[in-house]
Amino acid sequence: MSHHTTSPVADVFVGRAAELDVLVRAVRGSPAVVLVEGEAGVGKTRLVRELLRHPAAAGRTVLLGRCHPLRSPLPYGPVVDALRHLREVPLAAALPPITGALHPLLPELAPLLPDPLPRADAGTERHRLFRAVRDLLVVAGPAVLVLEDVHWADEGTHDLLRYLAHPPREVPLVLTCRREDRLPPTRLADHVLGLAPLAPAHVRELAAGLLRVPKVPENFAVELHRRTAGIPFAVEEVLREIREGTADLDSLRPGSGDRVPVPLLLRDTLADRLDRAGPGVARVVRAAAVLDAPETEDVITAVAGLPATDAAEALVSGLRAGLLHEVSPGRYALRHPLARQAVYAPLPGPLRRASHARAAAALAALPDPPLVRLAHHHRRAGELDAWVHSTAAAVEHAALVGDTALALRLLEDALGDPELPRDAKDAFAVRLSKLALQSIVHDGTVRCLRAVVADRAMSRTARGEARLNLGILLINQVGSVAAGRAEIELAVPDLSRRPALAARGMAALSLPGFGDAPVTEHLRWLGEAERVIGDSGDEELVAAVRANRVSTLLQTADPAAWDAVAALPAHAASVRVRRQLTRTYHNLADAATWLGHYDRAREFLDRGTRMAADSDVPYLAALSDGTALRLRAATGGWDGLEADVHRFTEQAGDMAFLAVDGWLALGRLALDRGDAPLAARHFGTALAAAPDNAPAVASAMAGRAAAHLVLGAVTAACHEADRALAKSRRKGNWVWAAELAPVLVRAHLRARRAADAVAVTAEYAEGIAGRDAPLAAAGLDLCRGELAAARGEHEEAARRFHEAAHRFAALPRPHTAAAAAEASARHCAQAGDREAAAERVTSAITGFTGLGLPRDVRRCERALRGYRGSARRGRRGYGQVLSPREHEVAALVGSGLTNRQIAEALFLSQRTVDNHVSRAMRKLGITSRTALRDGHGAADGTGPRRL
Repeated sequence: MSHHTTSPVADVFVGRAAELDVLVRAVRGSPAVVLVEGEAGVGKTRLVRELLRHPAAAGRTVLLGRCHPLRSPLPYGPVVDALRHLREVPLAAALPPITGALHPLLPELAPLLPDPLPRADAGTERHRLFRAVRDLLVVAGPAVLVLEDVHWADEGTHDLLRYLAHPPREVPLVLTCRREDRLPPTRLADHVLGLAPLAPAHVRELAAGLLRVPKVPENFAVELHRRTAGIPFAVEEVLREIREGTADLDSLRPGSGDRVPVPLLLRDTLADRLDRAGPGVARVVRAAAVLDAPETEDVITAVAGLPATDAAEALVSGLRAGLLHEVSPGRYALRHPLARQAVYAPLPGPLRRASHARAAAALAALPDPPLVRLAHHHRRAGELDAWVHSTAAAVEHAALVGDTALALRLLEDALGDPELPRDAKDAFAVRLSKLALQSIVHDGTVRCLRAVVADRAMSRTARGEARLNLGILLINQVGSVAAGRAEIELAVPDLSRRPALAARGMAALSLPGFGDAPVTEHLRWLGEAERVIGDSGDEELVAAVRANRVSTLLQTADPAAWDAVAALPAHAASVRVRRQLTRTYHNLADAATWLGHYDRAREFLDRGTRMAADSDVPYLAALSDGTALRLRAATGGWDGLEADVHRFTEQAGDMAFLAVDGWLALGRLALDRGDAPLAARHFGTALAAAPDNAPAVASAMAGRAAAHLVLGAVTAACHEADRALAKSRRKGNWVWAAELAPVLVRAHLRARRAADAVAVTAEYAEGIAGRDAPLAAAGLDLCRGELAAARGEHEEAARRFHEAAHRFAALPRPHTAAAAAEASARHCAQAGDREAAAERVTSAITGFTGLGLPRDVRRCERALRGYRGSARRGRRGYGQVLSPREHEVAALVGSGLTNRQIAEALFLSQRTVDNHVSRAMRKLGITSRTALRDGHGAADGTGPRRL
């Protein structure tokens, strides 16, 4: 569809099927006039070429002529160009005498033409010529006359076309012209085909065809459409540059700037059109190119440096010539970015700078100056002080309206400019580092900050502050904990003159969740921060240190954490202090979820979410969403969980660290549903995403070890669990091993490493002693249950698993509770207490049913039938001797407890306890609880026995 017909890729034809159909019908039917109009390069010639290749044109004589952009058009140029082809075509009949009038215009046809006519006056000559052309077309047989670019034709040609277009017509007539130069024959045309630029989908199809690939990325096609406005000629020329290696695909990625070199043919075409348009139009068009955005007539006039009247005339001429377009009412610009580049690039340096200076002055005079563009023009004009001032203003305005991404980009661009003054570099670097902490950043921002803090020209204090914020950013968002801690430790000495700020860095190093440093080291940094901050009057920094203190207390499950939480202010007047409070509640929600304080975690999430609406810290919202997903996976909120996690991980994008909770949630969900291979993959992704997030690493490694056990890979499970154990020992915060410890014990026992299992359980018990961590306490019951089961102590195992089931149900953690209840039932049955086994497996069935796990339900129902069937056949093994459970219940009655108290102590229903007491009294031959408390009765059916 290119205007440039020599392209080797011009055979690709897209997006014009409807228009081609109109042309085909015009050729096949009675002679018709079709006017194909559109701006330069829109594909008029390409459409005509496709018509001439169509079967509808087969058997017809194609008479093709073209006008040329000459300052003085040739008389009847395109018609003469078309009729010359008749010398190669056998004529259907002898030419009538009137065609002798064509001798002066068509000497090539002299052998075919009758004798020349005698000379006459100008009017007669003109009349003879028009008749001669028509009669010649009749004799040419079935023909189609195609004349291109008739907007460049002379007036005589225009009159001849009016004559030929008026009925009766002899041949189909196809004309192409620029939309801005519509011809009088329009009113005689049967069809006017206005060609619009291609849509993005058609640009994508065209690009794939020209590059000879099945398809191109959608974002590539969208950017190509933006750069070219869908003008096929511009699309072809850009892709030609890519095919020939002058440009690459990366130059057409969104945000890559004007990296596509202007195709030579496009540049030359625009230069030629500007030259023909005249100096006034050229100045107006160049002004529009300098402005690089749709602007009003007044602003364009000021930049062009023309008198208002001259500028107005030039603007109208530029619009008529298609060099400028009215993008919106009263605002004008070049057609597309490539056209802007083609006009702007050849401008000499002094002329460019002067134009940008005028642009800056014109924009600054507006009631509401566009600050970003103002900064750009000041920089291009070499006005550095004004550039720095307007950039700073643009950054603050962008931050104020919530466009943090724009503010970051402005600062990064400025910091990458070698002409940025030193004092501005200090201010911009610190501002960039602060804004980065309030948003979700990308690799470019991190690279920019790293380059900035490596610049020794910066002042020590500014470098320290920027380095501090970079370190926090690396930890919070990138997940590069070791690198982040290193940056913060380097920043602290540079902040010797800012002790409160140094305390902020120390406080950042105090959070145990990041890295593998021992908890004692984190607590040391916390103490240093609190000592340094003293009675500082900086409310934000004081809030930051206190936030980290309460977070650290809860992360380590220190019971004192709850008093610290209660002391937190309910609200704050300062936005900055509110941000710290928001961060605090998000940290507390995360910590409470790891500990099993699920209700408190929801409360913290709710508070943090309400505060986040006023604080505008997107990455905190992402962390909050992740914690909520992990909480749902643990507590059985599985409906829609997978879809929500996938949306969450997609939103995290390049910042995989922020998505770790989503992968942990998917891993836990898959493991609980019995899909161990999928669980292992998800936990592996979580581990890769956040290798320095201590609790996440413990959870992910525990999940992978559990998946290995399900698959029977005991050695792999032990290896994974042992690695996790080493990390837990180094960290020293055993409450984060709540998921790991039971899996580790189970793996060691299956590997016949009973001594290791015993040692780990003891170490774990000691590590969580005195800690307020419900999940860890429940995990310890699981460990002890596994040890008891391995020793064959079925009653003890049943009791431990039963206690664990109650603890997990109270959290709630329904799947683990159901699994523990099932294990307890199994050991009750092995101990001979089939009734308790039935009761507990029924509880497991209820839990698995609520989670929608039919396979687990069916397994437990089979076990239940076995337990009940055995009970109907009578209890075996004890006869008139007290069973272990009856002995235990009788002992508790003897200690003075009521049946209800016994039920609570043993995690049994009161009805079950009533039955145990009744059977014990019957076997002992006593009739009152008093006698049972005294410990007498026929324990073996033969005489009294003390309990």
